[in-house]
Amino acid sequence: MSDPIDPGALDAAGAVDLAGRPAAPPDARQLLARAEELIERRRWKSAEEVLREGLKLEPDNLDLLTELARTRYAQDDELAALQLLRDVMAKQPSHFEGRYLLFHVLTSVGELAEAEAVIIELIRECPGAPGFYASYARLMLRTLNFDKARGLIAEALRLAPDSRDVLQVAALCDLVVGRSGRSGGTAGDANALRRLLIDAPDSRATLHLVINALIEQGRLREAYRLSKDLLRSQPDDPFALGRVRALAGEVHWAMRPLWPLQRWGWHAAVALWISGIAISRGLEKWAPDWTGLFLAVWLGYVVYSWVVPPLVRRWAAR
Repeated sequence: MSDPIDPGALDAAGAVDLAGRPAAPPDARQLLARAEELIERRRWKSAEEVLREGLKLEPDNLDLLTELARTRYAQDDELAALQLLRDVMAKQPSHFEGRYLLFHVLTSVGELAEAEAVIIELIRECPGAPGFYASYARLMLRTLNFDKARGLIAEALRLAPDSRDVLQVAALCDLVVGRSGRSGGTAGDANALRRLLIDAPDSRATLHLVINALIEQGRLREAYRLSKDLLRSQPDDPFALGRVRALAGEVHWAMRPLWPLQRWGWHAAVALWISGIAISRGLEKWAPDWTGLFLAVWLGYVVYSWVVPPLVRRWAAR
């Protein structure tokens, strides 16, 4: 009589049947199911190994390729994930899971226009899917299209008012959009943001991207207010503290006369010089008595823009 077999000691590669004979090796479908279980447990490397086994059996299996892209994306290898999904789209442009994952990867690598085209197409095909509206709203927050984000999340809430994912994006939208029109944060804002970041860590990345986009557009006061909220929710984050200090210098009262230069950057600087020269020459011709006063004010503003910002930023960094 043969010795009893301990099933717990065997993996799929070494499985046996009840008679003690080696079982048939798993096929690609079984390997995909096993990889999906590992992905649910966030065991990305183990899932990747299983998926690569499956691809040896079926190299053109689009579901295996899509899930392999998901594991690479989860391990911060966005470019590898993007290439895998490009291969999937080349073979089957309508692959549903592949397109939704492609939207997230494109958003992550900054291809926002293409990401928007993908999510719009998915919404057209499935207008009753609240997750698509929530994902689109998150993208609109990143592009600072707050009105559209608000409309999208309202539709998502109409379709699924109790969905956790939708409620998380709605909370993020409320916090970001609310900051754009209010003069200061509150303890309630900080507590709500803290809960949001605990429940949905991905929202942290979205908030950072929104703040960076606001800074790039010269909307420094909005960026400062949102940064303070983020710091209140994470007081031990040195990066958040450093950004608040840097922005504090940019929004100091002494910087208010320089708002055009902050808002439009070198375009404003060029306009300042051209307009200054043009106006001074016009005054020399039509109102020479005012030329000296104008030049004094103009040159004083130029000197102010050179001297004051470094001093204020040094003060804010203390």
